[in-house]
Amino acid sequence: MTTTVNAPETVGVLQMVRAEVSVRDFQRWMGVRRMQDPDHAMHCLLTECFGRPPNEKCPERDGIAPQPFRLIIPRGAPVGCLYGYGQADADALRDAAGICSDPLQCKIIPAASIDSKPMPTEFPAGKRLGFEVRIRPVVRLNKNLDRVSPGNLRLFRPDSRSAQQEDAPRPGKECDVFLWEAIKHPEKGNMQRTREQVYADWLSNQFQCRGASLDLENTRLVSFQRTRAVRKLHRRHSEGPDAVMQGNLTVTDPAKFADMLAHGVGRHRAYGYGMLLLRPAR
Repeated sequence: MTTTVNAPETVGVLQMVRAEVSVRDFQRWMGVRRMQDPDHAMHCLLTECFGRPPNEKCPERDGIAPQPFRLIIPRGAPVGCLYGYGQADADALRDAAGICSDPLQCKIIPAASIDSKPMPTEFPAGKRLGFEVRIRPVVRLNKNLDRVSPGNLRLFRPDSRSAQQEDAPRPGKECDVFLWEAIKHPEKGNMQRTREQVYADWLSNQFQCRGASLDLENTRLVSFQRTRAVRKLHRRHSEGPDAVMQGNLTVTDPAKFADMLAHGVGRHRAYGYGMLLLRPAR
């Protein structure tokens, strides 16, 4: 179901949303829709229940789905948690779910479990905060690809011919920043930085242009895996890094930081990445 709901009139106050997710019903819904990527499935579920939220490319949209969001499902748990930022509070989301969601979707995200709170309207410069964020630290291959020797490009290519054709490096393809670092240091022993350090530097660059500075000494890689992402139905997948980072940051530009909080960090923000979960600084 794809009916959209008009955005609430109280625009401007960022809301943090939390809701419970029934894992069994979510998996059942994914099976009916023939979906394999839970990030893509949750993106579609939120869009169908609440409508696509507006963004810079499409400001005319009037949906109220929380975005960015973070889906946390402990291993083996029957219930997970959905967190998100958006302009709609819990009442507006419950009203939208009552109109647009089908019965199975209502079981996945029960209306009674949806809660929200308004976020601070201003974070003063110099404010120190702790954070956790799920990121997909990638760079897009462009003209720099020409500077890499053909022998090093074998890191992109799996064994099978069909996989070589799909995953061969090309301009515009996403590349794990750690893999890109390894390609630039092909000789054994020349690469000094660890995956955690490479990802921390990538995150620091993201923060710098968005109103915050990262405390590199107190930033750590909590978890890492490589996942297959599907962004459209019946399209081929892309494989990439899936990391969770924790650390401390300092607000340097209140307006830019508030914008980063509302829109997230890095790529794939509409699919469960980039949401900053704030906590007291350690």
